[in-house]
Amino acid sequence: MSFWEVLAMTGTMATILGVFLTVYGILNNRTIRAEMGAVRELIREFRQGTAEFQQRSMELQQMVLELQRRALEILDRIERGQEALRQEVAEVRREVAEARREMAEAIKYLADLIVAESERTRQTIRGTS
Repeated sequence: MSFWEVLAMTGTMATILGVFLTVYGILNNRTIRAEMGAVRELIREFRQGTAEFQQRSMELQQMVLELQRRALEILDRIERGQEALRQEVAEVRREVAEARREMAEAIKYLADLIVAESERTRQTIRGTS
């Protein structure tokens, strides 16, 4: 084989290799573009899902804040009601204590009347006998 034959054979092999690589590149480029489109779609769906998640998270946060506000209002009303109830109970206790004192005074007065009446009755009985 002469130099020129080797050179022609090498040129032919290089051309065949070039054509093969070109065809492979074209096919690979189409595949890469298709995969790139699929990846872009996945990224878009992920971003959309993330946006929806963030929106739902914000809505849940607002709901939690509203529930906390309502709970605080309810607790405040309960506390005010308990304070009013405590005041009423204290007033009732004062009234009961006053009524007991008055009752004790009335019982003592009745006891004194009974004793005085008993003494008069004894004196009347002694005086008539």
